[in-house]
Amino acid sequence: MTLRTWFRMLGITVLAFSLPEVALAASSLDKVKQSGVIKVCLAQQQPDNYKDPRSGQWTGVMVDLLNELSKWMKVKTDIAEVGWDVAVLSLKQGTCDLFASSIVYTAPRAMEIAFVTPFGAKGDNIVIDKKNPKNIKVHADLNSPNITIIAELDWVKRGDADAAVLPTITARWWLNVAENAAWAAIGFPDSDFGNAPNGWAVRQGDQDWLDFLNSFSGWVTANGMAKQLYDEYLERTNPFTKKD
Repeated sequence: MTLRTWFRMLGITVLAFSLPEVALAASSLDKVKQSGVIKVCLAQQQPDNYKDPRSGQWTGVMVDLLNELSKWMKVKTDIAEVGWDVAVLSLKQGTCDLFASSIVYTAPRAMEIAFVTPFGAKGDNIVIDKKNPKNIKVHADLNSPNITIIAELDWVKRGDADAAVLPTITARWWLNVAENAAWAAIGFPDSDFGNAPNGWAVRQGDQDWLDFLNSFSGWVTANGMAKQLYDEYLERTNPFTKKD
């Protein structure tokens, strides 16, 4: 084998190993324009994005905003359902161009993915047993070592935890179901204890795509579309309510 042939083969090998990284580095905006499709990942959370139990179709505030984006761009969406535990990974691995569920900004997440300018902010609250056996009255009561806080509503129902932390809007939506309201209640009906920006996310390093989506978010915020949609969804009959 000649030296020239060896270098030629080495160059081909290096190119082969480099292709996936180069492909991943291409802007999602360019890929969407070329293919006419946005690859979207969604994780279920009501009333932001969930599958209607009757139709099986994705619906919710974020889905409506996603549909508005696709009209804006004149493209289609290809939705893949993922778990919240792989939301960040789905972007880093290139599974999707956009994570379009209502993902709350946190510093650890921001170190791994890029957040689109949020559509708004969600208050946080707790759901408790309506009998309130631990007599939770004010935010400071949650600091007691005798209070167990969790994110699972079933734990509170079983009595294994005293409070479940949820976005207030999700808690209100969940309590619209009569069987849930029969035993549970919002812990602080007049005062949320936190406010967290929420919206979409993309992989890091794709500034063109991020800038474009930030422009869309600015447009949505300016015309009040997100707030209007949340208000409308809370006024609708909850599709998870059991019918007689």
